[in-house]
Amino acid sequence: MSFSEKMRESLGATGVRVRVIPSSDPLSPGGTLTARVELEGGSQAAHIEGLMLRLIEADRHWVDAEGDRLEESDAGALDNRDHLTAGWERRPIAELRVDIAQELEASAHSAHDVELTVPVDCKPSSVSCAHTLNVQADIKGQIDPTANARLVLQGA
Repeated sequence: MSFSEKMRESLGATGVRVRVIPSSDPLSPGGTLTARVELEGGSQAAHIEGLMLRLIEADRHWVDAEGDRLEESDAGALDNRDHLTAGWERRPIAELRVDIAQELEASAHSAHDVELTVPVDCKPSSVSCAHTLNVQADIKGQIDPTANARLVLQGA
């Protein structure tokens, strides 16, 4: 095995790949998010301990020329917003670990249906609020692979 192959392997470049496919059902606060997580084996067998699901909410805010933060509603009230720069604040609003304790052979495929409760107090998606489902596979001896899927949450 060459040096570059050893480096790729040590960094997990030849390891398990994750893909997340959310349900097309409409989501609303207090509802249940369902998704399918597909795992594709790499060049070697891997032991997958579990999946970590995170629902991430990102809110847009604005920063003026002096570095002061303005909320979306305050920035929207301004006649001229040329001096503002957009920024995003991301935070997990729901997390769940799903234990699967599975051996995944090289090049093998596996799929898992998962569910996560959407918090009642989350905001609906808009141009200033985005939602993402982040899935991370917990695999010993490999950099944990992740996948993301954009979601749309309706108002309550």
